[in-house]
Amino acid sequence: MSTRTSRPDTWRSLTQRGVDTAAEWSELLADKLHAAADPRAKMLRKRRWALRLGVFFTVCTVFWIGVTALLASWSTPVWALFIPSPIAVGAAFLATLAFLRYRWLRGEPLPPARSRAGRRLPPWGSAARQPMASLTASERGLSSLLGIMERGQLLPAGDLLELRVAAEQTAATMAATAAEVVSMEKTVKAAPQSRAHLAPTIAAFATQLDRGARQYTEMVSAAAQLVSAANSGSLSSSPMSQRRYREQLNAATDRLTGWAQAFDELGRLRGA
Repeated sequence: MSTRTSRPDTWRSLTQRGVDTAAEWSELLADKLHAAADPRAKMLRKRRWALRLGVFFTVCTVFWIGVTALLASWSTPVWALFIPSPIAVGAAFLATLAFLRYRWLRGEPLPPARSRAGRRLPPWGSAARQPMASLTASERGLSSLLGIMERGQLLPAGDLLELRVAAEQTAATMAATAAEVVSMEKTVKAAPQSRAHLAPTIAAFATQLDRGARQYTEMVSAAAQLVSAANSGSLSSSPMSQRRYREQLNAATDRLTGWAQAFDELGRLRGA
């Protein structure tokens, strides 16, 4: 009887492990595709390739110049020098083009880094996955909105910096909390007897993650309202609207900063 009972449990465990592995591989593939499509990464790759080509053709130029000089020192017939010397000239020309392209690429501003890069979502079934997925979507929206507000000078530089710092601090705090949740969930799977002790903590952390994701979304919504009003022209016609949207955005930023600081301080107390 016990053997029959253990077999379904074994198959269920193997099936769940297979599903988790497939989900992890799909997340890894998505991260790779995201990194390949990142404009900032593309620009950096172009710079690296331009520099590598410049160095490669410079080495080729030096090599063929050395071959030409060596042949000339051996009293080689003049017609033989016309073999390596054009190759050296062509390599020097290509090296010049590569370094000019590298210099031009260095002068171009780098696109803003995408926030998802370098951070994977928690596994399927984790209590931290939904808040972190919401955070990832909001981060993409905020990145675009920050660029629009910066180019349109919709906010002072100090307010934009405060907004960016609040977003980065919140994302870092939520990522660290999500990692703790995933770690505790793995402990519960490995040692079921620890569920009674860790389940309340996991639930509390998940609640805080939900709250942080909601406040982050509120800040993004306030920024979107400001940008939408600016594009519709209502800001220029109504200074009161401009002030109201800015105050809403500042209030949402302050609430998000307060949440991140309080939760980060709570983490330090737990660690102590």
